[in-house]
Amino acid sequence: MRRVTPVVRCTALAAALSACAGQSDAPASSGGAVAARRIARAAVEWTGSRPDPTPPDRSSDEPQGGWVLHIGDSFVHASLWQNLRPRFRSLGSEYVVEAETATYTTTWAASPELDKWLSRRPSLVLVTLGANEVDMIAPEEHAHAIEAVSRKISEAGASCVWIAPPMWKRETGILEVIHGHCAPCLFFDSDAVTGGLSPNERQRDGIHPNTRGGERWARAFWGWLGDHHDSTANTPWGLVPFERRGS
Repeated sequence: MRRVTPVVRCTALAAALSACAGQSDAPASSGGAVAARRIARAAVEWTGSRPDPTPPDRSSDEPQGGWVLHIGDSFVHASLWQNLRPRFRSLGSEYVVEAETATYTTTWAASPELDKWLSRRPSLVLVTLGANEVDMIAPEEHAHAIEAVSRKISEAGASCVWIAPPMWKRETGILEVIHGHCAPCLFFDSDAVTGGLSPNERQRDGIHPNTRGGERWARAFWGWLGDHHDSTANTPWGLVPFERRGS
């Protein structure tokens, strides 16, 4: 498996998170501004806003330390980790990528590599899986694997976000299954937040994000992550879940 392990230490985590949310590590795409909120158009979408409209106090330094693990399939390598890495580095967090092409939720549910990394107690785990299961006739058969991955992460004491792949075709329900079974991981609906990637934001295969699409995807996720940061938590990557399901 391909792995990336940058390590940098900085200060003022929450302040930096707020500042970095609107920054880009690559040229801005021509796709226009990212839609941070919109009316849900599918059952898998999460909508809502933070109950307290007053932003948390970002004047004091947040707890330092903690590291981030990012697992998944080939979509992780499609200009996603490349754009997330400098953002996490700017906050002083080690960012480890453990992703392999053509893997499934079932692959990771039984992965000794995942067990190994979780034994090292990450503070936050990002999961980017589901793209290889979009054609399943009965995607609910993988619900147990989704639950197993999320349970392992929770038992390791880490915060967790399941990043849905930006869809390039109509899927048979795997996102709905992930959405319904990934708790306590938060669910990031990539298409709901980005508004979907255009054909010119994908590679020649028409599936994976290209440099421009991956940058916009990462930027949208980073802003979302900043919105969910819990400044009152006793861990650098505590998250506040405040969305509700769309209908």
